[in-house]
Amino acid sequence: MPPPVTGDTTESSAIEEAGKLDALNVDAGEPSEPTPSPEPVTEAEPAPPSDEPATEQAEEEAPPPGDSGPDQGERLEEAHRLLARQSDLVDRLHAENQTLRAGELRNAQLPLIRDLLRLHDDVGRMREACESDHDLRLVQEGLSDALARNGVESYAPDPGEGFDPRLHTAAGVESTAEESLDKTVAEVTRRGFRWESGDIIRVAEVRAYRYRSTQ
Repeated sequence: MPPPVTGDTTESSAIEEAGKLDALNVDAGEPSEPTPSPEPVTEAEPAPPSDEPATEQAEEEAPPPGDSGPDQGERLEEAHRLLARQSDLVDRLHAENQTLRAGELRNAQLPLIRDLLRLHDDVGRMREACESDHDLRLVQEGLSDALARNGVESYAPDPGEGFDPRLHTAAGVESTAEESLDKTVAEVTRRGFRWESGDIIRVAEVRAYRYRSTQ
């Protein structure tokens, strides 16, 4: 009669069976669970260079507040000079343009102005021939006003004033024994006219003194 099976005997038998099964699995080439491979070691990336030294250097090189640097003041001064030069150039060109336009306008007006001057002279001669020149005087004054409104003024030298061929033309000669009167104006026979700028339209006609010795 076999001995009774106890709990310890049963446990020992189970352990032995399990050992035999493991040995059989190894011999049969059954793959065992793979051993996890170690993870590759990643080299740590170098830390980015710090900006602190560059910032400190920039702060050292930057000019203090309120200091514009050695070149900025020169640039501003040069800019002011260029602006002043440009302004002068614009003013000069404007003045030249105005002068040119005024000259063109005067050239266009000149034939009409000369006709008015001849009419002015004719009315003056009529006044001298008439006993009553009231109406003719008004006409002549009206012509003078019209000329003045267009920039034309009359002129006449005073007696004794030196003869100037740029302003006068000799309509006659008066002899004089006084040497100090030689080549001076004796009488105005026709008034001259000029633009307000001084440019002559028509010179004045005069009689001039000529010195003649009595010896």
